[in-house]
Amino acid sequence: MPRRLGSAEIIAGLQRLGIEFLPFVPCSTAAEVLAHFQAQPSVQAFPVTREEEGVGILAGLTLARRRAVLMMQDTGFGNALTALTTFGQAYHVPMLVVATRTGGLGEINAAVPAYSESVPDVLHAAGLSVFALDARTPLPEWEGTLVGAKRYAETAHRPVIVLADLKREAPAA
Repeated sequence: MPRRLGSAEIIAGLQRLGIEFLPFVPCSTAAEVLAHFQAQPSVQAFPVTREEEGVGILAGLTLARRRAVLMMQDTGFGNALTALTTFGQAYHVPMLVVATRTGGLGEINAAVPAYSESVPDVLHAAGLSVFALDARTPLPEWEGTLVGAKRYAETAHRPVIVLADLKREAPAA
């Protein structure tokens, strides 16, 4: 499995948050992050079948004052948007969702780019806060951005989305 740029920083940020639960929609791009947390006895990392199911589980864990983050792909916001806006946003649940980016350079699925490229605009139009971790953000800032996004969710009492581009492969050592 190729090492992905940004995976170590996402892992560090989630560890710094002290997450206890990591529900996720399976994603090969996030495989390094998911495998890391599945191997951690202190974290319950488990797959969910659909994005809105993940939002519901994340909301329940958050309301129970458990430290949890949902991981999914950005293309799943078509499924998750209603749950995020009519429950998470409407009831002021401070959730953090980390979504891997699809589309762009290296995308192999022709159906993905049209939707993926519009995701940030769709999320903003829905009134959700979005932070991007991509080539424009230096890798040393990724961990702090994740931690800051979680703090913002708690301060604003609302769901916050971090869009992470993990498609770039790290150079071979």
